[in-house]
Amino acid sequence: MAEKDASKSKSNVLTLDLGSAGRKLLRAVWRRLGRWLAGKVVTLEIGSTSIRLMETRGGVVRKWADLSFAPDSIAEEEEAGSTELSLGTMVKQLMASSGIKARKVNVSLSGLYSISRLLPVSNLAPDLPLQEAALEMASQIMPLSEDRLHLFWQVLTPSDEEDQILFLGVPREVLDSEIRSLKAVGITPQTVELKAMALIRVVNREQALILNIEPASFDIIIIANGLPQIMHTAAWQRETLSLEDAAEYLASSLELAVDFRNFHHPDAPLDPATPLFITGQLSGDPELMEKLQAKLSYPVEPLQPLLECPPYLPVSQYAVNLGLALRGTVSSRDNEQDGPLPLDINLLPESFRPWRPTARQLYSAAVILLALVVLFPLFDIASEAMGRTAMLQTKFDILNQQLERKKLEIKKREPIQKAINEYRQIVQRKVSFVDDIEVIRNEAEKLKVKIGTITHEGDKIVFSCRADNYLIFREYLAALEESGRFTSPIPPPEGYPYTTGGEVTLEPATTEEAKGG
Repeated sequence: MAEKDASKSKSNVLTLDLGSAGRKLLRAVWRRLGRWLAGKVVTLEIGSTSIRLMETRGGVVRKWADLSFAPDSIAEEEEAGSTELSLGTMVKQLMASSGIKARKVNVSLSGLYSISRLLPVSNLAPDLPLQEAALEMASQIMPLSEDRLHLFWQVLTPSDEEDQILFLGVPREVLDSEIRSLKAVGITPQTVELKAMALIRVVNREQALILNIEPASFDIIIIANGLPQIMHTAAWQRETLSLEDAAEYLASSLELAVDFRNFHHPDAPLDPATPLFITGQLSGDPELMEKLQAKLSYPVEPLQPLLECPPYLPVSQYAVNLGLALRGTVSSRDNEQDGPLPLDINLLPESFRPWRPTARQLYSAAVILLALVVLFPLFDIASEAMGRTAMLQTKFDILNQQLERKKLEIKKREPIQKAINEYRQIVQRKVSFVDDIEVIRNEAEKLKVKIGTITHEGDKIVFSCRADNYLIFREYLAALEESGRFTSPIPPPEGYPYTTGGEVTLEPATTEEAKGG
């Protein structure tokens, strides 16, 4: 009997081992297939002193490049009013020099000035829909108003705890400026997330500490039970500290963060055996790493990303890019392994996202399409009528163009016609111009009025004259009117009736007017 029980137990163990092996094999095949089917992904990490670019394809890192710059260069460009263009230009230049070409990228954002809060879902107002309750809670816990922050949230479901809700508040000016700088040079961010989110994904542990060290800032991340319980970013200046002081400062900051976390979780303090992962640009500084590890009480483990990396890739320095490239892939939690809960928050504001139709819009489009199918016969009739109308309109346009050309020709002929009419007037009056001058001179001799230059200007005669006194001048003008050869009244010169002379303008009367006079 004992032998049978032992045989049965061995059989069960063998069955369990075969089942576990089968599941692991299927998961490995699925991951390999997912990597093979994955297309090209370009990731971009923008920091205060450097830019890192990476291209992956089929789950394999193909290319990477970085560009360092002075911490104050962006500030100087900001004072000059061209920050966005300068940052975008540097990214574009790095793409050109590295051969990494892409119009769409996954981008990381520094956690400086950003705020993260993790709260139980039970803290939300139970009588409100989740969306409204989350926004109401965010307005209470965020220190800045919504007009200065972009607010994001995601519900996380741990295996042995109640649901948690992660709130993120990102400064509008910082986020919008980074996106506009890329769009200014033709680069479109597909997803934007905090560096801490990408680091959690690439570490892929249920319990972990992450210390991401850059020359101008560092990130401290604490993951417990798959939850990002602390995501903290602090500014510092590495060059202002000695090697010993820098290591001491980083170690003490990490200990303070752990103490803060343990204070708020007294029933579940962080395990001293929790692995620590050190990433960032300064993780490649061997002297600093040696000093730092000597001061840390947590075991430091090397990063082992799920992506296939070349052996000479500085993995810890490109950890953020690797995490960005893993976004959307199958997580360890999905594969029933220990790992962090997937973070799917996309920090890309709605105003920068491409338009996508909502369910209501799709429904409306379907109704409109159905109406078009039903009303197609009417559209056919209407289109025929519109075609005829278009033909008539074309004919009308042609006639209208011809009419406009005729009007233009007539307008061009007006000066010629005017000259012809003036000539006809002269011809109709025959040699009356000579007679007009004779009348002007005869009347002037009678009254002893001095005549100056006489000018004939087509339909009028202009001359200057001068009398001994204004009475004689008035009498002279009256005599010209009484002659009947000029239109009456004659326009007097300036100063009339007390002037003794001036310029006189006469309009010769037509033959009919002269006869009538």
